[in-house]
Amino acid sequence: MADETDYSLYVCPYSHIEKDCGHELHGPDGYADTYSVWCPCGFRGPVFALEPEELKLKKRDR
Repeated sequence: MADETDYSLYVCPYSHIEKDCGHELHGPDGYADTYSVWCPCGFRGPVFALEPEELKLKKRDR
């Protein structure tokens, strides 16, 4: 089951915490058994059959 959402368009919920690695959300591509949104800062959010709005993710300002 592929998740078609482009999570890079959303803000990491932990982006208010300054991290050297930055905050960039990634989808589950290449992680066939772990359907989750993840960020290098350590944020992990389940996305199995969920919409970004249900995870309370906010769209990035362009």
